Amino acid sequence: MSIAFFDLDHTLLDGDSDSSFLDYLVDKEIVSADIQVEKEAVHRAYMKGAPWQAVYRKLLYRMYRGLPVSRLEDLARKHAHEFVLPMLFAGARGLIEEQAAKGRQLVLLTTTNQMVVTPVAQALGLNHVLSTRLEIKDAHFTGNLEGDTFCTGPAKAVALLAYCKSQGIDPQECAMFGDGRSDLEALDAVGEPVAVHAIPELAQRAQERGWRSITLSRTLNA
Repeated sequence: MSIAFFDLDHTLLDGDSDSSFLDYLVDKEIVSADIQVEKEAVHRAYMKGAPWQAVYRKLLYRMYRGLPVSRLEDLARKHAHEFVLPMLFAGARGLIEEQAAKGRQLVLLTTTNQMVVTPVAQALGLNHVLSTRLEIKDAHFTGNLEGDTFCTGPAKAVALLAYCKSQGIDPQECAMFGDGRSDLEALDAVGEPVAVHAIPELAQRAQERGWRSITLSRTLNA
């Protein structure tokens, strides 16, 4: 048994599920539009590799504090089917099926929080989700993060290695599929790192280390 770990946004998806869910909440008048504007700046910083976590932690507090989990779960399910799944790259399901055919566990490993991504993972037939975790108390979101950390960069690798250990599986027997800076350490941690629609920094590392690079726009290209 081995594991295939998948990043979500810009890897399996031609878009950003986190930003899409915020847009959805604004449209439903659950979150104010000013947060939407501030989130766009956070996303630009994230994509450029600039600092973003402190600002986004404050935004998440304003977005989620006091909201009932059951209500958000229902909205997240609807959002996943109406907006996220249509963003899948044409070859995304084929990649997942290819890894499943190898007998691998299928695990989503993403910076986006569990509220947004869990229904997506379920719809794709993935076995487990490793993600940023929103804290819950008394069936409501506190606005804080579990462990006060995002599942990104080195923390992604920590989550990956911890999951492998819990399953008794050597990470060198596993694959990781990712597109960007937040995936570098996780890609380094496995025996089969695969760059998917790689940003230039990742594309350079993949070339230097002989990692496979693919695109899911239409077919799986070695």
